[in-house]
Amino acid sequence: MSLNSETSRSAKAESATSQAALRVRAHWLVSLLLVALSAAGFWLFSRGFLLTRMVLPDHSLPSVLPFQSAPGTLESVGPDAASASEWYPAKYERAIILVVDALRVDFAMWSDELNSTFGTAGGVPGSQHIGRLMPYHNRLPAIAALSRERPDQSMLYRFRADPPTTTLQRLKGLTTGQLPTFIDAGSNFAGSTVDEDNWLQALRRPPIGIINGTEAARSHNLVFLGDDTWISMFPNELSDTQATETNDTLQKSRTGWARVRPFPSLNVWDLDTVDDGVLSRLPMFLLPPVSENKSEIIRKEREQWRQLVKQPHMWEHSDFNEMTQANSMVSDKVGHAQLHHEWDMIIAHGLGVDHCGHRFGPDHSAISHKLAQMNTAIELIVNAIDRDEKPTALYLFGDHGMDNKGDHGGDSPREVDAGLWIYSNRKWHSKESDERTARVLRNAQELISSNALGSSFDQDLKESWWRNTHLSDDYKSASGEHLFEAPELRSVSQIDLVSTLSLSLGLPIPFNNLGTAIPEMFASDNDSSAEWGLLSVLRLNAAQVLRYIEKYVSNSRSHGFTDDALRLWNDMYNQAEDSYRELADAIGQNPKNRRQPHIRELEERVAAEYFAFTRMVLGSLRQMWAQFDPVLILAGLCTLVLSIAALLALYAQSRLRSLDIIIARAGWPCISGGIAGAVVFRALSSVFVSSGLSHMTSLDATVAGLAMGAAATFCVALLSDSKASTFAFVPQLQWLAVTPATVLNVVAAVATIIHCLAFSSNSFTFNEDSIVLYTVQTLVLATSLLSVRAILSSSAGPKRASGTRALVCSLLILVLNRTLAYSTVCREEQLSACTPTFYGAPSASISTVYLAAANVVMVWLVPSAVTYALRRSYSDRAMVSKLWVSLGMRVSMGMAAAYWVLDSIDGQTASGAAAASSPTRTLAVNGSDWSDMRMALARMAAGVALGGGLAAWYASPFCLDVELPNVPILSQPQALPTNKGASRAPAGQSQRTAVILGYGNAYGAAYLIFVTVVFCVLFLVQQPMGGIMLSLLFIELILCVELFDALRDTIEEASSLLCAQVILMAQLSYVGYFATGHQFTLVSIQWSTAFVGVREMQLVVCGIIVALNTLGSFVLTAACMPLAVLWNESLGTQLLRLAPDNYISRITGAGAAYAAYHAVVSVSSAACAAWFRRHLMVWKIFAPRFMFSVPITLVSSAVLLLVAIGLATVHILRMGLSVGNTQAMVAQKLHMASKSS
Repeated sequence: MSLNSETSRSAKAESATSQAALRVRAHWLVSLLLVALSAAGFWLFSRGFLLTRMVLPDHSLPSVLPFQSAPGTLESVGPDAASASEWYPAKYERAIILVVDALRVDFAMWSDELNSTFGTAGGVPGSQHIGRLMPYHNRLPAIAALSRERPDQSMLYRFRADPPTTTLQRLKGLTTGQLPTFIDAGSNFAGSTVDEDNWLQALRRPPIGIINGTEAARSHNLVFLGDDTWISMFPNELSDTQATETNDTLQKSRTGWARVRPFPSLNVWDLDTVDDGVLSRLPMFLLPPVSENKSEIIRKEREQWRQLVKQPHMWEHSDFNEMTQANSMVSDKVGHAQLHHEWDMIIAHGLGVDHCGHRFGPDHSAISHKLAQMNTAIELIVNAIDRDEKPTALYLFGDHGMDNKGDHGGDSPREVDAGLWIYSNRKWHSKESDERTARVLRNAQELISSNALGSSFDQDLKESWWRNTHLSDDYKSASGEHLFEAPELRSVSQIDLVSTLSLSLGLPIPFNNLGTAIPEMFASDNDSSAEWGLLSVLRLNAAQVLRYIEKYVSNSRSHGFTDDALRLWNDMYNQAEDSYRELADAIGQNPKNRRQPHIRELEERVAAEYFAFTRMVLGSLRQMWAQFDPVLILAGLCTLVLSIAALLALYAQSRLRSLDIIIARAGWPCISGGIAGAVVFRALSSVFVSSGLSHMTSLDATVAGLAMGAAATFCVALLSDSKASTFAFVPQLQWLAVTPATVLNVVAAVATIIHCLAFSSNSFTFNEDSIVLYTVQTLVLATSLLSVRAILSSSAGPKRASGTRALVCSLLILVLNRTLAYSTVCREEQLSACTPTFYGAPSASISTVYLAAANVVMVWLVPSAVTYALRRSYSDRAMVSKLWVSLGMRVSMGMAAAYWVLDSIDGQTASGAAAASSPTRTLAVNGSDWSDMRMALARMAAGVALGGGLAAWYASPFCLDVELPNVPILSQPQALPTNKGASRAPAGQSQRTAVILGYGNAYGAAYLIFVTVVFCVLFLVQQPMGGIMLSLLFIELILCVELFDALRDTIEEASSLLCAQVILMAQLSYVGYFATGHQFTLVSIQWSTAFVGVREMQLVVCGIIVALNTLGSFVLTAACMPLAVLWNESLGTQLLRLAPDNYISRITGAGAAYAAYHAVVSVSSAACAAWFRRHLMVWKIFAPRFMFSVPITLVSSAVLLLVAIGLATVHILRMGLSVGNTQAMVAQKLHMASKSS
């Protein structure tokens, strides 16, 4: 029998035995339990803290005025319920809603002073922007020209949004008139059907009956073009009827026809597709058919519309095939003439400006191109409206603004200040009506400010005029002074559009609306024989708001409204009604009295009281809307605390016994405790609900009882044995002794406490990056002092060498931490003392080419650092190390770096292209010549890492090689491995030695190869500065592993250093998070990375990419955590071979300790958010910090326990127990040497 066959058979037998000995079922059970406990705690707390408001199913109907005591519903009101057919006479028969996404208010304004000052080459000496007009200012001259020429037909407003400023939440407010809730921000990318009453439902609602032989409400024809977010929100209302239109169906449904053309909205790199889809189809409805009007003006306008479309392939759509009616936007019963003459509302939502902001930022010339395109479109739309014989209104607005980086989602002034421009082909306000409106608004302002509650409201509710500081703040002198005064503008809330639009079209105000009609729209409705239009509208509006409040209170026990607030609202409304009756008595039976000055003054006072009432309700609800559930909040906190106790108990017990024993001891008590807890909590929940303390459901009660019962019994079962208590693994009372390890652990504990206490103050919370950097540097400094102590207390020898190695690692980590701190993005609260550097320049929103080029250096640096770490144990000589680290890893990182270089070049070259292009020229900013190459590079980089590196590691993870000394060859070579990394022939034969390179760090090196694969994937999805900083973080983590490995060689109680190492690595993950361009705010999420390697929006794939970008530092650190145990573990480690279950238990315990740190930080942020739930900054600072802690904790725990340990580490350990592979390697080397001789 040959030597190779015998060795192979032995290896297979021993491998089977070893794999059976390494049992991992217990690890998976414990890991899943711990992750589930944390998830349950977060879910319960979120259910109590981040509540959504109760949605009332009621609808406002034209036949039921809000003054009636019993508001109707669609089901309960019959055709003869009332004689009214509308709440207010319609001012317009048609309306066009043009949404320019992210149209900030200063984008829509015009300043002659800006043009005269910055429109010349000379500029202003010493100014911030010498000779340069910002690319987003003075780009919509059509608005300014029309406002000057026809001041009584148009008006520009600041359009104040309620945060969060994500599109879906803004559209909900703009259609329902309701305030958003913070937790809704997470649904912005998945869509959410709007069930509550809104003006779009009223528009499409079929007539409810016949009154006096006529329909109570006529049907409306609708056109929708643009952002597909609308379709996910209103799938029924925005249902295209073209395919089903026949004479019978239109008559039967009585809802009118609809043309709906949605376009994908989430590809922020695509600047033109949505806008082109809108602009190419608007002429079909705004311009008469060619057969009906062949004038030169219409022909030129049709050509102008066509030139606005940038993408030629847009015309290939079947909508533009006029050869046959079946393939165009007409049907058998709705032809071209009907499409032009019979539409009632057009909703067009363009995304080019918003995507330009996300892609390049506002301070980029590409945005001027998009605004110029919109300006031409506005001119053409106004021309079409002016030709229309029907009264038509245009509502042009942005759903939100954008910050200086082009992002949105938060509540900074530039994010919430959008623009609104209203235009009509009829006069709708005048100088006289504006003066009356101003008096009403000032009277209402006095009423609000005189109230103690109203004085605390936001300024935009107390004041109706605002100075556009966004315009003036962009132009300052070198000394910081404004170069011109900020212009004043009328300010309205976004939800005010709901009641304004509804009443102007003759529709009822949606039942849940909280907005107030824009006064200028109705102040000129002043027929001497009828009531003043503004007063009538505000009275309707106030009655509708009061009706909603009363219904909400009656339907919800935990409505959250204080008795004082309810009493104040009722008093204000009753006072307004008393004043209204006083006005009615003063007018008496003679309508001519309305012209008397004192009557007009009384009208204005009553209108102000109604206006103040609605504003008081809105301001109060902004402050108190969160209906906190104290029972669920407390249950969530208790569950999280118990999950931390379970993690720490597991860490303590993992040092003493295997996971199988732990499961055997705690398994059944855990199950029985969970069942008992569920039963008890289900019983208590009925008491909590009936008493009004909570709104918890049966599912909430079951989850709370299961989680708390299981966690509590798990801890009790593990710690009940006195012989295996928490400190049983330490000699008696030794843990109280002052030793180097104790000192280091105390410093680590203090660092943890400081991190947790940071959330006790809003100023500390938004400066968390500085606090964490301070605690990390302090902890590393403590390790360096221990290293110096070891050097000074030892003579020349291994201990002194280890001390020197530890000191060098400590100093390098200190330097790298300071380097990581250089990269930052600034929160709004930090701007006065913070300079953003993440994109290479303070005002940049895309990475510079130089920064992308610097990222290429990491392609050499990181593999070199990994190779150097492997070199100490000669692991770098193995084939897997040479092929992957030296070649494959560099190829993957090189292609990723090249991707970002090309991306930066695209961003820079787009500036010149945009500057040179006109509104009618194509700008290839989202489809450049590099796009295909970038796509290929990104996909190949991921393929090399996952398909090459991961596959190679899985097949042969160990970095081992054999070196033979130059000795004579025996005729029958045999070799068996020894614990020292050498193989010798059996006794009785001549000595034959084979040195196994990499033997002393076999497990650590093998696992490090796995981490490099993870790093390559994360490196790809990081922007250039993020890639640089993630690379430095990876090197830091390797140094941290080396540091504590060296420290263990210098002190006696080496095993007790694990706590300090876990805390240091966990805090390094936060340092890396801030360094990679993130803050704990929604606006810092780098949404543009969602399309790395992806052409079209794919919700799951793009979501994973953004998550990897955001949580990259936490994923990398969690993946590195097993190195704390595996590093410098030899292939022949005795604990693994004698007790493999205990060995895997040690690694799981280390993972539990790491997860416990993140859980402790999360509990601290949750507890502080709950404590400060009525704090002014709760939704701006405390709630976002808690919301980010949820994915950080869960992802870190899941990656570490389930992937890093459950899959990667177990695979390595099982391969290591199969020592036959090493035998075969040695035998093959000896055999080859024998043949060569």
